[in-house]
Amino acid sequence: MPSYAYEAIDGSGRRLTGTMLADNEANLDSKLSAMGAWLTHSKLQKTAPAVAKPGALPGGGRAGKVGRRELIDFCTVMVFQTRVGIPMVQALDVAAHDCENPKFRAVLLAIGRQIEAGSLFHEAVEGFPGVFDLQFRKVLRAGETTGKLPEAFEDLGKNLAWIEKILAEVRQASIYPGIVLTVVMGFVIGLFTFVIPKFAALLSNVHVKLPLLTQIVFGLSHAIKSTWWLWIVVIPLAVISLIIAKRVSKTVALLVDRAKLALPVLGEINMMLAISRFAHNFAMLYRSGVSVVQALELCEGMLGSPIVEKAIAEACESVKTGSTISEAIRKHPVFPPLLLRMIVLGEGTGTLDTALQNVSDYYNEVVPRKINSLLTMLEPALTVSMIVLVGLVALSIYLPILALMGAIH
Repeated sequence: MPSYAYEAIDGSGRRLTGTMLADNEANLDSKLSAMGAWLTHSKLQKTAPAVAKPGALPGGGRAGKVGRRELIDFCTVMVFQTRVGIPMVQALDVAAHDCENPKFRAVLLAIGRQIEAGSLFHEAVEGFPGVFDLQFRKVLRAGETTGKLPEAFEDLGKNLAWIEKILAEVRQASIYPGIVLTVVMGFVIGLFTFVIPKFAALLSNVHVKLPLLTQIVFGLSHAIKSTWWLWIVVIPLAVISLIIAKRVSKTVALLVDRAKLALPVLGEINMMLAISRFAHNFAMLYRSGVSVVQALELCEGMLGSPIVEKAIAEACESVKTGSTISEAIRKHPVFPPLLLRMIVLGEGTGTLDTALQNVSDYYNEVVPRKINSLLTMLEPALTVSMIVLVGLVALSIYLPILALMGAIH
């Protein structure tokens, strides 16, 4: 592809110069227009500059994973810079110098070099799928194509910040239940592996008749002690096999998701999270200028629930045949009435993105409260379970001893 040296003027009247790969001058003008600049002069260069391969970093190597907090900071910096009209290469250079992660800094500088060589911003970002996930890349592409890049960065930053907040609250609220659960599991293993077998051997030597409760507890202790190695192997293998099966088979993924959604409290929370992700992602894409059909297609794979994603895919096919979104959504009982009412309202008033964002905001408020309530209930439940377990074990040991003392008298 030929390389052109160009001079252009941006929206603020500033003069820009550089080189860019383009098929011809018309293609060069189109690329500069997409960046918010107007071509004033161009000259074909004899040799094109070398361009790094997508995803390649200076000195070789590949970009690794980037933390969510770093992506949030990146979005925050880019919102302000793109909103005031700073050229993308300069904005990326500022973001790179503010970044503490050397790998992410190298990624941002590599993206800047690809833009200087003629790539559009979203084209350069596509080369780093390990750093920017599918949702991130698609939203940036839609924002750049429609001239709403600041809004795209703002939406992405808010979404990542909400996820970070939820995870932080869950981690904070789960510390005490996690400690209690660990203590209970350690106590049960020690009790059934070391303590109860000693009492079982003692009572078997005196040939006393064991009550039913004692027989059950001693039998359970014997089974745990003799097969503990089997559980250490079977449980991890079962979990790994299930994870692999979910990725390979859609049927298994749907069955697991259906079982997960059927859980008393966790099922409701998982459904709320999936609906919130759908509403937020759809509103973000639609607000960025993506068509309804494309927004529905892009939402697939972003929701964390195969059942909801399947319903979205079927709704998308209905929209392609001429149905409205509300008509397509109404056919699937998996979607709550609140979502349907807000979509109908958004379609009627022409504010579909705002209506869906309201749904997402509502669930964003409700889900943390439900998670905290669940974890709050878990604490006394674990404590009561430990008390009941200790009581049953003590009773199973005390009953035969009491019977033995009665026989001696």
